[in-house]
Amino acid sequence: MREVTIFWKRPRLYRIAVGDVCDIFEHAMFLGYIERSPKVVKAIIRCVCVEGKTPHDINALSDFELDEVLTEPSKLEPAWIVVLTLKHPLTLLSAKVGRLTIIPGSKLDANGLHYIIRGSPIAIRVVVTAARMMLRPDRISATSITQEDMEGNSLLSERQMEVLRAAWDEGWYDIPRQITLGDLSKKLSLGRSTVSEHLVRAEGTIIDYFLHGDPSLFDDIGDSD
Repeated sequence: MREVTIFWKRPRLYRIAVGDVCDIFEHAMFLGYIERSPKVVKAIIRCVCVEGKTPHDINALSDFELDEVLTEPSKLEPAWIVVLTLKHPLTLLSAKVGRLTIIPGSKLDANGLHYIIRGSPIAIRVVVTAARMMLRPDRISATSITQEDMEGNSLLSERQMEVLRAAWDEGWYDIPRQITLGDLSKKLSLGRSTVSEHLVRAEGTIIDYFLHGDPSLFDDIGDSD
């Protein structure tokens, strides 16, 4: 099993259709799939819009479609959480190849597009080749995922569990939210961006596993009295 991060600098994205997304989103992060097939890919996205823009503006682009707004920005959370249909050829190819998935935490930020994929070496090679044909990446990095990484209680890393547990205990998931990202970061002695990324990766992994993994993992949740 391999994990590969393909990175393009933000200004270079304007050479392809993805660049138009930069005019709408300052930041966008993939949280997980709602639906994934060779013809349709629906994903949960956390996004912060450019001033004067909303996620509804994505409908003007041919490779993207807004399906649903799950949450709107608030004083404590400046981001939208939305469901998008992704029609970009690279996304559809990733679904067609099989034995490969886009990893929660893949994101568009101020630096550029970080496209993180995990799968078999052959599937990875196909998608990386297609990415190079689309637009030469500025950087490609790869790591091996061992069996130990995938077994036991390793759905989340220890640090992700630590951050997620602290967020839960401090009321991050209460309505209304009881703690800001800044205060949570101070309690954990971590940077805001680090805490945010750990939360997004953890939440995305749980959502993706719940929708596409073994649902029996969650059978006992909420049943203990």
